[in-house]
Amino acid sequence: MNRFNGMITPSEADSRIMEAYLPLSEPSDNHAANLLELDNGDLLCTWFSGSGEGNPDTHIVLSRLPAGTDCWTQPVPLSEDAGRSEQNPVLFQAPDGKLWLFHTSNEPHNQKTSRVVYRTSEDRGETWSPAEVLFDRLGIFLRHPPIVLSNGDWLLPAYYCKLDGHYSVVQISSDQGATWTEYEVSGSTHRVQMNVLERSDGSLLAMFRSRQADRIYMSESRDGGRTWSKPVKSVLANNNSSTQAVKLPSGRMALIYNDSTMERDQFRWVQRKGEFRKKPLRTPLTLSLSEDDGQTWPYSRNIQMADLEYKDSEIGYSYPSILATRDGNLHIAFSYLRKGIKYVRLGEQLVFED
Repeated sequence: MNRFNGMITPSEADSRIMEAYLPLSEPSDNHAANLLELDNGDLLCTWFSGSGEGNPDTHIVLSRLPAGTDCWTQPVPLSEDAGRSEQNPVLFQAPDGKLWLFHTSNEPHNQKTSRVVYRTSEDRGETWSPAEVLFDRLGIFLRHPPIVLSNGDWLLPAYYCKLDGHYSVVQISSDQGATWTEYEVSGSTHRVQMNVLERSDGSLLAMFRSRQADRIYMSESRDGGRTWSKPVKSVLANNNSSTQAVKLPSGRMALIYNDSTMERDQFRWVQRKGEFRKKPLRTPLTLSLSEDDGQTWPYSRNIQMADLEYKDSEIGYSYPSILATRDGNLHIAFSYLRKGIKYVRLGEQLVFED
């Protein structure tokens, strides 16, 4: 039986954990999942799919887990620009119920031409408005969805791929997405895919992927995201791959990431155009919890370890998305060897029992 059928079943390793392999629209390359719980309890998962990252047939797809069911739907396409590569989608349901999809769009294999495109839906993703360009300053990329701050502002993290280095910015809207103002994160060269959480005191915590494959970097803002401290190295490993963190109903923070770093020589040799180079490992995929607003992360559980399929692929398990739903469960989706998207559901308390 094809395992990429969307059916949710108990994990063979631990029956308290549920998992599924989402259905495929394109078997070659599936990456950069993003999860969202809708106001009616449905779960949505979007990602990019195609023959290969950067190819012009790479497009955005969406699968749905209707509330109360145990099977993800066949993905439907949400983008259709045949001349561009469309990547890194994120979903956001605004306080008024409108659903937003943001994603990047660039000329094939040319990140310097990237722009941000958006669509909206008034019926929870059943139908969508035409695609429109939101940010057209070239080289801009996304990885994480907007968050609504306690002051009502929408904050959308972004980053630029420029010839002189990659760096992070935030886009802030005070009028429900009608207009946006960009604020650069000073000192963020080589720190990208910024993930922002609002702490209990109202300040903002940002976590960054490091292009140097060393550690997750962190920064903070105390003025609603207009200015940021220079990102500094944390104790958490990073392998130059995406991470994601979320605030839980319990008040804790949860982080999903690869506990792998070049500082520990966690790499494998790969061959490109006849030459060998070091590639940081994208395994294991680890879930960690913080009880003090991200200062320490003492509780961890590995969600995905290297399996037999990994020996034939250097890609690993990466680009995770994490979501805490109203029923107290944690939901994770990630790239499984880029063959497809794997989904995992578990209770928060399991992390303490590892």
